[in-house]
Amino acid sequence: MANSVTHVIVAIVILDLFRHYVFGKKRFPRYLLVIGGIAGLAPDIDVPLTWLYHFFTSSTTDLHGLFTHSLFFVFSFLGIALLFQYYKNIKWAKIFYVISFGWFMHLILDCLYGGYKTFFWPLHYASNFCPQWGIQTHAADIDAIILVLWLIHEEVHERIKDYI
Repeated sequence: MANSVTHVIVAIVILDLFRHYVFGKKRFPRYLLVIGGIAGLAPDIDVPLTWLYHFFTSSTTDLHGLFTHSLFFVFSFLGIALLFQYYKNIKWAKIFYVISFGWFMHLILDCLYGGYKTFFWPLHYASNFCPQWGIQTHAADIDAIILVLWLIHEEVHERIKDYI
């Protein structure tokens, strides 16, 4: 499974690339990057929920990956975005599109790092189709490389000032 920082950084970097090269700054404000970064980490809300569950029940059950790591949430947020777009509320449509994207990126990263999750919850179909590449041991290095490459990209294109 990818580090928490990776989930946030990858979502922000990809959304920022779309912001710069596809949508433009006016149509894709910076707050959407923040929302996307938070959404990239949101499926891991089950980690603190597991801590609370252990505290109150003394159970050893691990909730991580049982519910929130499902495509169900990605499609739910996408459906909400489409509803907002249908009713011409573009601001909220964009927010939910970005949430759906960030959530989806979390699932993709977990899969790429070899993590097994219940992608199809609430269906009881389980399949471990994620590759087992063993890159988990290099997670901190990957975080640093992604961040440095993004910073170089922003500086080369004189966009680093957008974040200062």
